[in-house]
Amino acid sequence: MPSRRQAIASGVLGVAGLVGGYAAVDDRSDATTIDWPMARYDAAGTGHSPDAVGPKDDLQLAWEGQLEDTGGFAVTPPVVVDGTIYAGNEELVAFDAASGDDRFSYGIEHSSSPAYVSPSIYRSGTLTVGTDDGIAGLNADGGLRAFGVQLGANRWDGPGPSPSSPPVKALEGATPVPADGTVYVAIPDRSEVVALGATDGSERWRRRLDAGDGSGVTVRRPAVKDGTVFVTGWPSQVRALDAETGDVVWSDELDDGMVLPPTATADGVVVPTRGGLSVYEANGDVRWSRDLEGNATDGAVAVADGRVFFADGTESLHARDLETGAEEWTLSFTQEAAPIVADGVVYVTGGYDLVVLDAATGDRRFTRETDWFFSQPAVGDGVLYVVDGDSVLALGGTHD
Repeated sequence: MPSRRQAIASGVLGVAGLVGGYAAVDDRSDATTIDWPMARYDAAGTGHSPDAVGPKDDLQLAWEGQLEDTGGFAVTPPVVVDGTIYAGNEELVAFDAASGDDRFSYGIEHSSSPAYVSPSIYRSGTLTVGTDDGIAGLNADGGLRAFGVQLGANRWDGPGPSPSSPPVKALEGATPVPADGTVYVAIPDRSEVVALGATDGSERWRRRLDAGDGSGVTVRRPAVKDGTVFVTGWPSQVRALDAETGDVVWSDELDDGMVLPPTATADGVVVPTRGGLSVYEANGDVRWSRDLEGNATDGAVAVADGRVFFADGTESLHARDLETGAEEWTLSFTQEAAPIVADGVVYVTGGYDLVVLDAATGDRRFTRETDWFFSQPAVGDGVLYVVDGDSVLALGGTHD
């Protein structure tokens, strides 16, 4: 018997939903939204939208959407595109951004947050997402559901992990990174970065990262900016690759125990490590490096308005000047995290807490606690979206 979501989708779509060879769904909401098309917002991984405005104080629940129950631990970040929220733990669900009504879901188990690719040969966009079988390109409008059957949702499949690969954390997994018609994917267990065509999933190039002894490394989510793919690999590899060919432009080794996912800037790249931060110029020269005496094994930095925001995994959340590395503020924060920034506000989730901070001063403006685990958030037009265990929450509040 079809689920409630399937029944809703079937009633809305009908057989007439397949128009001109392309799948269509009900009209999108008239509500204005600002897109947050992938985890960490953009291909550079900055975690910062220059246009989004999120709630700053007195966050209140606008709506709550139900997800599959996974015990509250396996949470991936939601994304916001054209009035639709895509979120899920095992099952990926599309929610109306204004009302929270679920529009449709995908019959696919996913292992990463989705990333949106704008339409090219299709009338609708494509959601690229990591699955247990590899990378999939999904119809962002959900395809056609009729009589309990889903058609046209899956557009293509890309390379997958080894069958024996252990699960990876959401922030470390093979979250796709679309940029300029190409999708860049880290395949952690293969020590590879792969470039796929965004329209059909065809392989354009692949590059293996290995340690000095030839053994493989665990590749992190790449960051893409101005024709360069920046990628790091555990334990110490930093690489800049040509986005068109995959050729190595420059490389470095960081002797700090563990490198985390990079964040590209306007003229370089920030590489967080277990103990601190290193910032490189675009040509590979080190601009500055700081030992923060941390113990971060997960997370990522946000870059916004000339500042770098980073949790050290031990006791502090830091804001540093991007150009000089000078400390702007430091506050107590004991979790690993990947902060995001919008309109002068830092949103950071660590375990059971969602914290809202002033980006310039670090002053705490709001805290929300949960019984489960919060995902990394996404920001729309005045609303913050976050996965809370087996729910997706839309949180509004004051904006001044």
